[in-house]
Formats: sequence, C-alpha cells, structure tokens
Amino acid sequence: MDKLAAILSYLGVGLTVGTISALLGIGGGVLLVPALVFIWSCEMHTAVGTSLAVITVGSLAAATRHYMLGNVDFALAGALAVGAVVGSFFIGAPLAQMIPGETLKKIFGVLLVVFGLRMMGLFAYLSQLLHIGGGG
Repeated sequence: MDKLAAILSYLGVGLTVGTISALLGIGGGVLLVPALVFIWSCEMHTAVGTSLAVITVGSLAAATRHYMLGNVDFALAGALAVGAVVGSFFIGAPLAQMIPGETLKKIFGVLLVVFGLRMMGLFAYLSQLLHIGGGG
C-alpha cells in the first residue's frame, strides 16, 4: 500500500469510527480494534492501545459536541470516570498485558456478540418466551 493510499485508508476508517461512535456512543473500540487487527494486521495488544489513544481524542470531541447539545450528565459522567480511570490504569491495562493476544481476541468477540444480542432484545424475548424472570 503506497503512502497516499495508507493515509486515505486511515482517514476513512477514522471518519467512519468517529461518526458511528458519536452517533451511538460505542466508544470506537468496537469498530477500531477489529479494523486495526484485520485491515492493518496489528497485534491485539497494539490494537487495543492504539484504539484507546485514538478514542481519547475522538471521545473528547464527541463529548464536547454532545455537551453543546445538552446531552451530558456531568454527575453521572464524573462518578463513572473515577471508576473508569482506576479500573483502566490499575486493573485493565496490566491484566491485558498478562493475557495472550489470541485470548484477548476471543474475549473481545464474545463480549461483542453478547452485548449485540442484548441490544437487539434477544435475551428479553427469550425470557418472555420461556417465562423466565420476575412475573407480577
């Protein structure tokens, strides 16, 4: 891939990830980590770190715009941010370093599938179908 094509592919994926992240609040990693692994053959640990660096800047821009639109709950965001910083710095990043890249890929894939099915309402549907859960 020549230099111009590489730059255009980076910009295109960045534009797509930024747009979808700001639209759906998915954080970008859901799209960016697979892109880094499958398009540019990044090792999983590098893909995670690179994705987080990109998402930091994109999230700040998206959060600023959502703030301008009145869509930010600062009390909730602040409380979540404290936990996120502690969990990310002291638990998540060191733990990721101890887990092989192939295992991280599998964990990532399972989480995407489970959360995707949940977002589509499959678990609620199955619960109703099987009469599981609290019934009034």
